[in-house]
Amino acid sequence: MKKYWVDIFNGPHVHFFQNVGNYVGEYLFTAREYKPIPELIRHYRIKAKIIGKHGGKSNSSKLETSSIRVIELADYIKDEKIDLVLHKHSVEAARVAWGFGIPSISYIDNELMVPQNMLVCPLSNVLIAPISIEQNILRAFTPSHVSILQFDGVCEVANVYGMKPEESVLKLLNLNTSRPIIVIRGEPILASYHSKESIVKVLIKKIKSQIPDAQVVWINREGEVGHKTLPIFDARSLCYYADIVLSGGGTLTREAALLGTNAISFFEKNLAVDRYLISKKILRQFPGKEILKLNWKKEVNRKINKYSIDNFDHPFSLLRTAEKLIENKKLHK
Repeated sequence: MKKYWVDIFNGPHVHFFQNVGNYVGEYLFTAREYKPIPELIRHYRIKAKIIGKHGGKSNSSKLETSSIRVIELADYIKDEKIDLVLHKHSVEAARVAWGFGIPSISYIDNELMVPQNMLVCPLSNVLIAPISIEQNILRAFTPSHVSILQFDGVCEVANVYGMKPEESVLKLLNLNTSRPIIVIRGEPILASYHSKESIVKVLIKKIKSQIPDAQVVWINREGEVGHKTLPIFDARSLCYYADIVLSGGGTLTREAALLGTNAISFFEKNLAVDRYLISKKILRQFPGKEILKLNWKKEVNRKINKYSIDNFDHPFSLLRTAEKLIENKKLHK
């Protein structure tokens, strides 16, 4: 039985890898100090060693912090008998795996994260990506010695597959289902591919002017200021009970879309995985300030298309194939 090392690099990866134990044998988790990762792993009782942190906005700080985390991860992993490394866009996990000669399987679902992908993909043995990202795009930052596998779905299928919504989230956040519940998550302002400008406050003002009794839940990101801190809760459950879910990123709207909620992205870029769900008619996108033009009274009563999650491939369904590819390459060395 192979032993996996799984690195949780970003908040949404907690949901992504939460049930990976159903698909692999023995495994251990590491994670980094980057809100809300530590709080979420405690909430879900995930045993993960917190190592390193996010580098913030500046390139020099990102480089220094990443380098320190590589050293700390290497020190933690060196005495573990790891057979395979599994991660999603984790630069440090890819680097440590390569340094120790441990095969790694990398999930990639954001083709806009070019700097990260350029660091991760060449060091991987197998890359697993949604079929919506064309292979020529993946090959732009993935050399020929790396195998590419693709699945017909999105990574968020793993996030919500088999999930049972927790009704307690309504009481925790003091929400009443008799009034509209609108969930908003801001833009990824610390990401290298974002313009750093946020329209969330203007958006909330617009919504409240059209729906005065709307219950707006603003889920904060690292680096955001100016609104109250929420308790830790299962955001997927909130999406399930919400009337509308809006996000300037991607994960939350894709989770909401898969759960059958009116999901709208105002992410300013055009991701392949979003276009894929838009083609299924379960997600819509109004980039940047285009979102401000919507009629929220109509949106709160919009009839939503339903699409069974069983129509998608599960991202972890390809892990055995990835393992075999790695084994075959070892045999032919």
